[in-house]
Amino acid sequence: MFAHSSRKLLLLGGILSMVALSACAAGGGSGGLTPAAKPSAIPLMTTTGPAMAASPAVASDSPGRSATAKPKPTGSRTSASSAVSAAHVPLPAAAIPGPTVFGFAAPEVLSDNQSTQVAQLQQMKALGVTSIRVDADWYWTQLNGPDSFDWASLDQVASSLQQVGLTADFVIDGCPPWAAVSSAKGQEFAQPASPAEFAKFAGEVAARYGPKGVVKYFEIWNEPNIQRFWLPQPDVAAYSADLIAAYAAIKAADPSAVVISAGLSDAADTSTSYDPRTFLEDMYAAGAKGSFDGVGDHPYSYPASPDNGLSGWSQMSATSPSLRSIMIEHGDSAKKIWITEYGAPTTGSDSVSESDQSTELVQAISQAQQLSWIGSFYIYTWSDVSSGPSVDNGFGLLTDTNAQKPAYTAVSAALHK
Repeated sequence: MFAHSSRKLLLLGGILSMVALSACAAGGGSGGLTPAAKPSAIPLMTTTGPAMAASPAVASDSPGRSATAKPKPTGSRTSASSAVSAAHVPLPAAAIPGPTVFGFAAPEVLSDNQSTQVAQLQQMKALGVTSIRVDADWYWTQLNGPDSFDWASLDQVASSLQQVGLTADFVIDGCPPWAAVSSAKGQEFAQPASPAEFAKFAGEVAARYGPKGVVKYFEIWNEPNIQRFWLPQPDVAAYSADLIAAYAAIKAADPSAVVISAGLSDAADTSTSYDPRTFLEDMYAAGAKGSFDGVGDHPYSYPASPDNGLSGWSQMSATSPSLRSIMIEHGDSAKKIWITEYGAPTTGSDSVSESDQSTELVQAISQAQQLSWIGSFYIYTWSDVSSGPSVDNGFGLLTDTNAQKPAYTAVSAALHK
């Protein structure tokens, strides 16, 4: 999720069953995005932002909670259970060393001129973060064919980050029409027709920005488990092939790069979406093990807090199965879950009060600081956009007039503990 993007809420299919946690979950081993303007004649499309509300609800293809559940996509091999406890479920820590990266998923900075961009990044840094997450969108960077490149937007943000002293998570996503499958040609988030072509672009990005020491993290796509961001429909085998190829290309260009699998939407198993646990299990079945350094996730919990026990946050380790239990089952206990989007909206569907936005973010930050199996925590997002084609439902810590919400001070205090 990134600011400056409209949201389409995709709600959980079926009421989550409320049962006791499995022994594995209790024991510590289980553990949308739309256009933003580009600072050039070509509009920049971003893919970050909450694509669904993570609270007990039913599946829906449009905002609201009225649709009925649909069968999961064909080709899905497993279906994740949603068994959780209704009470607060503390997430157990694992003995994995290394600091957690705190940052902002902030696509809106790409539309700023450089002086504004630098000022915004300096303000973020003062708040206590060390990184930002933005799209390195293949669709716009190579729109006019395999020999055409427009690096202007990414070059500028890399320069600004270098000036300020922040790092970046570049989300490599999007697919230009010339490289897309025929059934989705022309759609920004079409499935690439060739993993080799996608990997070639990923390698170009890593070779250009990795050596600068600014872009340390490369996230392979955003929310490919929902149709909105993987057209014509989610395909685990196709995504896994792209991940495997991109991982090899990025490591060849920059061996020190950290490659994260796509941050997954908190979706349900339906005809147009996968539960993130189902998607991860199927990634392992498709041979993706060894082709990511961390597992990306978007564990939204709004309108409830992460302590609620019934949300995408719980799916990381407190359900059976959970993302952590699946990772452990497949021998990846030493790898971390990278939270590349988390936030709560103060306007729009399932919005919360500004006070509750503060509470949810502080609770989530506190848990991320304590749980050694969390690799990153990117807040979605920096500032609101309340009008125009990229309205965002108020996820920002700043209003669209740059006034600070209570969460601004609360997040700063939490990050400086």
